[in-house]
Amino acid sequence: MLLAQAAAACSYTAIPANPDHPAPVLVQVENLSAARPQSGLQSAAIVYEYVTEGGISRFSVIYTNSPNGRVGPIRSARLVTIALAKIYGAVVVFSGGSSYIKGQIQSAGIPNADENSAGGDLFRDGSRFPPHNLYSDGSHLADIASRANAPAVSWSLWQRTAVASVAGGKPVTRVTVPVSDVETPAFSYDSAAGGWKRTEPDTGPFIDANTGNPLVISTLIVQQVTITPSSAVVDVNGQTGVQHDVTGTGQAQVFTAGREFDATWTQGATGPPTFAGSGGHSVPIAPGLVWICLVPKGSPAT
Repeated sequence: MLLAQAAAACSYTAIPANPDHPAPVLVQVENLSAARPQSGLQSAAIVYEYVTEGGISRFSVIYTNSPNGRVGPIRSARLVTIALAKIYGAVVVFSGGSSYIKGQIQSAGIPNADENSAGGDLFRDGSRFPPHNLYSDGSHLADIASRANAPAVSWSLWQRTAVASVAGGKPVTRVTVPVSDVETPAFSYDSAAGGWKRTEPDTGPFIDANTGNPLVISTLIVQQVTITPSSAVVDVNGQTGVQHDVTGTGQAQVFTAGREFDATWTQGATGPPTFAGSGGHSVPIAPGLVWICLVPKGSPAT
């Protein structure tokens, strides 16, 4: 198993705060239309979505338990990958990257595995066109994690509030998130499913290929951060990228149980950010998958 039995029993809701807990695994998954439907996102603890070069978005998918089935398509790392890996103490799994990105990962001492170093734990699916066909799965990610020998982590995920117990905020049934000018996914609340379902403007409902069912997000968080152009070459084709400042504090919207809570996010040195509502009280986060969209300051969801 990727993680200790105590963590598995929490069903993706918490990591015990003890020094014996293994590091999570952060997998880079792409979001081009050719990559859909992606596999394995439903089994994640947290998915971060953010803009990359050209306005497309990419996912950093954080697993605190071995995922069910395949994960992918796996693609290259970006600058924000490095920041998130440091915060979560994660093992990074990616297809590869520019010399600059790979050098930054190595110099930061981040345990990692790419297609060349994974020793068969990343594999190609011949039924899909490259480069959108690199995958791993629960057992192979567990092997990567065991060989990485990453330091244990001591942070915990958020305390969870059952959907039926969520009160306050304001009712919301549909949310559009401005990840970029060209990536504006919509999320609709499905009360029967107990979560948010995503729709892409060009390809429609967002499906997890492992199950064939729509992805269900228990809590959607839209976190406003400073995003600036970077002169660093982040792509093997020579593209420069963008820098996301995910530390400090800022504005956020937390969508849980069909309700919106305006919040202030604060990111410490390790572990997930906190989200405080009016009066400094923590806002409710439901059990299950948490999806965090990093958007520019001044660009809230509508």
